[in-house]
Amino acid sequence: MTKHLRFRVLLVIYCLYSGLMSGPLRAQQCLTTGYCSTVSHVYPANTLSTTSSTWQTVSAYMNAGNFTYFKVTSGNIYEWSYCEAYGGGSTSWDAQLTLSDSTSGQDLCFSDNSCGTNGKGPYISWTATFTGTVRVLTNVSSCTTNTGSPYDKLVWRMANGVQTTQILGMDVSDYQGTMNWPGVKTDKKLFAWAKSTEGVTVKDNQFVNYMTQGTSAGVVMGAYHFAHPESNTASAEATFFLSVAGPYIKACNLIPALDFETTGSLTGTQLTTWVQTWMTAVKTQTGITPCIYTTGSIANMLSSSVKTYPLWMADPDSSSTAPPASLGGWSTWTFKQYSWTGTVWGTSPVDLDVFNGDMNAFNALIGCTTGITEKAEDNNQINLYPNPANDHIVIENTSFNNNGREEISIYNMQGQLLLHQPVWEANTEIEISNFKPGLYIVRVETGDGAQVKKFIKAAY
Repeated sequence: MTKHLRFRVLLVIYCLYSGLMSGPLRAQQCLTTGYCSTVSHVYPANTLSTTSSTWQTVSAYMNAGNFTYFKVTSGNIYEWSYCEAYGGGSTSWDAQLTLSDSTSGQDLCFSDNSCGTNGKGPYISWTATFTGTVRVLTNVSSCTTNTGSPYDKLVWRMANGVQTTQILGMDVSDYQGTMNWPGVKTDKKLFAWAKSTEGVTVKDNQFVNYMTQGTSAGVVMGAYHFAHPESNTASAEATFFLSVAGPYIKACNLIPALDFETTGSLTGTQLTTWVQTWMTAVKTQTGITPCIYTTGSIANMLSSSVKTYPLWMADPDSSSTAPPASLGGWSTWTFKQYSWTGTVWGTSPVDLDVFNGDMNAFNALIGCTTGITEKAEDNNQINLYPNPANDHIVIENTSFNNNGREEISIYNMQGQLLLHQPVWEANTEIEISNFKPGLYIVRVETGDGAQVKKFIKAAY
């Protein structure tokens, strides 16, 4: 079979598969019978809201019996699903969804076997008939509950909402070694914190290199300080931090951050005083309000007096779209660290972060009146399928123009280059049968620039 014919056959199969998958979804999107009522507890605890048409992760750790609250606005179309096609996960057990009005308790929609692995993922599409809060209850088959692992993954969106681009970043220290900062920017990481200091004596060996090289590559850089309240005074640590990071704390740079994850035997009151003293010292000296990085358990120990500072919450649930599971008493969050095991342009592991807002909000936070901008998405985005894949992938919509600069590279998660070849045509099929099961990174250099995709090599 020639490459062109093989591509056409693959495309026809892919389209047929997509059509088969889409049919049941439309046929079973809001059933009016079968409702479940068996609950265990609310999870996640926060009431969620969105205006985005991009699928958002509710949680990748859902159990049957969990119920979640969502804010809705009359006339808008909302969707919830465990289907893999939308980023959900239905491989663990046979999930069911029941949508109801949280105020009146009236059941609104039910979905059972509609999509996903073995057709066991539920999918609800509902046009809101009121403005308020709804409850979405997850159950396993026959409206029962379960606990613990394995988990399923629930996603949702406002189907008629706006297409949003997440503002993603990372945080690094000399543990990561030499970084390819132009690659970081290409990998769509807009911002990065670099560790500057720890305690009152430790200076990060890569801090100046990271700040200089990252800024030159167009990454919005900022400094963070790792605190030791159990050993030193807040004033001493603030003074040490400013002596190293001070020149880099300014408008259009990322706001400074206090990395607060050790407590010793200090009480909540003592920890609160320590944090307040450090934050005040940095703001007084620089004129810029710092943020605090911490965990949910430590956040709960702190008093409300410090919960007006921007929160950078550690919640490595691997989801850049789900809000933190706990805010520790904060009313909102500004950044979320969603992974400790990310890969950025061949460097792994790297901590990954997401900003809670759009570009206007980000520019306002960093005090950048001229504005930091990201290249707008265009219609020349490449497509990669199937994903997950077994023995081949197809990359389509490359802008092949015969000038010899187009090429495809595939890396494993350790940054090892596994394949490097020219782009011969607008649609390219690549054999991956000899790849080990796992996650891979594809970089496509075209006449329009570089694009990065990821795919999963499935186990047979």
